[in-house]
Amino acid sequence: MVRWTALALAATMAFFGLVACGDDDTAPATATPAATATATGGPAETPAIQPTPTPQQGVMVAVAVFFARDEHIATGGRLVEGPAVARGAMEALLAGPSALERDLGMSSEVPAGSRLLDIDIANGLATVDLSREFESGGGSLSMTTRVAQVVYTLTQYDTVDRVTIRLDGKEVDAIGGEGVPAKNLTRDDFRDNTPLILVESPAPGAEVRSPLRVSGTSNTFEATIEWLVTDWDGRIVKEGFTTATAGTGTWGTFAFEVDLAGLAPGRITLVVFESSPKDGSQTNVYEVPLTLIGP
Repeated sequence: MVRWTALALAATMAFFGLVACGDDDTAPATATPAATATATGGPAETPAIQPTPTPQQGVMVAVAVFFARDEHIATGGRLVEGPAVARGAMEALLAGPSALERDLGMSSEVPAGSRLLDIDIANGLATVDLSREFESGGGSLSMTTRVAQVVYTLTQYDTVDRVTIRLDGKEVDAIGGEGVPAKNLTRDDFRDNTPLILVESPAPGAEVRSPLRVSGTSNTFEATIEWLVTDWDGRIVKEGFTTATAGTGTWGTFAFEVDLAGLAPGRITLVVFESSPKDGSQTNVYEVPLTLIGP
């Protein structure tokens, strides 16, 4: 299990789940739909999608930022000031991972010195203008991953279906000498950069309450997702399973809740995985260290 340092804990902001909102010019968004399950693991009905109001000036909003880990995308969390939360998320992405995220093996393929020049969201397209430093250095994997980081960060919002990247205010067909596309990008363009299980919420370091709400994307055998929660000493305190909306070669979404009532506040770890059909071992493991706080 992951052990935290005091420095890492102090460097991490609370993250209570994504709030889907666009930038200044976007309409109110809604929570992303996903399959849900009970704490014991059985599939349940998909919850109704409720509208989320555009955050007001000065209101802090939880967002996801996506970094790199083991040649794949990994989720980080930040609090940014509304209403321009897409801009805030991009600025947090360019700033790089926190101490805790670095302790968890996260890094960023976005070159140091890359600046956000402008961002516009209209008709489902986020057009982000970055400084020319964004395409400097790195090979094909680095270039693809940094573009994936931008695409994943911006497409967490229901108001964004596609992302186009400009450099120094100019349209470009590709990023870098490797020719990574720059226009009308979606998450489907970066499935090779996506772990087979990606927990999008909660993010590492989040302060959470019961019930613990978990959501993400996956591509597992027969769409089966298993999970467990351990305490600081590594003892399993809860475990179960759920079924994603798709699997076995097809990407789907998953969501479930874990009843943590009665568990003493403190550090816990969420572990989401699938069991190998050959020997039952845990594969495609995704761990998220959290802090359970009182009701």
